[in-house]
Amino acid sequence: MLYTELIDNPRYKLLDELSHDEMKSFILAEMVRKPLYARIISWYQTAGVLTFLAGSFLAFLPVFTKRERVYLWWLLAGIVFSFTVLVLLHELIHAAAYRYVGAKNISFGMYLRKFMFYVQADRQVLNYKQFRIVALAPAVVVFVASVIGMAVFSLQPALYFFIPVFGLHSIFCGGDFGLLCYFQNRNDKNILTYDVKSETKTYFYEQIS
Repeated sequence: MLYTELIDNPRYKLLDELSHDEMKSFILAEMVRKPLYARIISWYQTAGVLTFLAGSFLAFLPVFTKRERVYLWWLLAGIVFSFTVLVLLHELIHAAAYRYVGAKNISFGMYLRKFMFYVQADRQVLNYKQFRIVALAPAVVVFVASVIGMAVFSLQPALYFFIPVFGLHSIFCGGDFGLLCYFQNRNDKNILTYDVKSETKTYFYEQIS
């Protein structure tokens, strides 16, 4: 479907238009209603933060007891990786998921001051099922990879690399789950969405007939 088929079409009603620089406030407003995706990301982030705090304690402990820093270096490497390479990988996974659902004209954007990064498919209309694949792809891929990494290296110092990857990435996924809350808060509606790159906006339409 072309985005032009939604505009001024009596079969579709404009629900919301979202400016990307207002993404955080938009997401928080949707998560306040505590739909399932808000609860899932809350549990995921709680597990991630607790794992990160416990891992940090265990990595620092040998520094004071044995003057051994190898665990700490692996932990710091994981933190640096998470705030650099992992951010890029997160967005590339989104882009790959867009390709999987047939989207084209994919581009990247960011608001560095807010440490906010995003991928958009210019004027590509997505339904809820397609959008869910795009939104959840990084969370699923990185979660599985980090858990496998922690399991494989459970008895080695490299374990401490995957702990911050797991913990910090759970925080990075908040926006993705927040956007899914928008659909879930209106699960009685058939919602379609698309981005307009030149406007840095996302539009949400309801199919009414």
